[in-house]
Amino acid sequence: MLPFGQTLRLWRTHRGLTQAQLARAAAVPRPNLCAIERGHREVSLTTLRALALSLEVSPGTLVDGLPPPQPGGLRRLSREAIERVADAAHSGPLPDDPAERALGELLCIVTSAARGGRRRAEAAWLGLKATYPPELVETLLRRVAARKRQAGHES
Repeated sequence: MLPFGQTLRLWRTHRGLTQAQLARAAAVPRPNLCAIERGHREVSLTTLRALALSLEVSPGTLVDGLPPPQPGGLRRLSREAIERVADAAHSGPLPDDPAERALGELLCIVTSAARGGRRRAEAAWLGLKATYPPELVETLLRRVAARKRQAGHES
C-alpha cells in the first residue's frame, strides 16, 4: 500500500495529466494538489471525491494506495526476461514484450540521470517501487550497475 500522495501522482501520470490539468478538472488549486502529492496536506472527502472522479477511479483506489496497472500485466519474469530488461536499461533496445518494455522504460529512466531530469526519475522510481516486487527491482538495479562497471572496464 502506497501513501495517498504517491498513489495520486501515479494515477495522474498514468492518465497523462499534468498537475495543472488535474487541479483544473478537480477544482483544486494547483499548489494544494502539489502539497497533497508530496504528503504535506490532508484531503477532505469532497476533494477526494473530486480527484477520484477526475482520474476515473474510485475514491477507495486512492485511499487504499492501489497503483495503476502496468502494460502487459505483472507476472513472474524468467531469468532470460530479467537479463533482457537489464540489457535494455544499460544499452537498449527495449524488449518487444509489453510487460518487459514497461519495466525496461522505467528502469532506463531511473538508471540514466541524463534521461529527462530529476522529476522524471523520481516518477519512474515511484512507478518501479509501487508496481514491482522489491526483490525484482533490486536484482535489476544490481544487474544494470554490473553492466555499467563492466562497460567502464572495457573502455
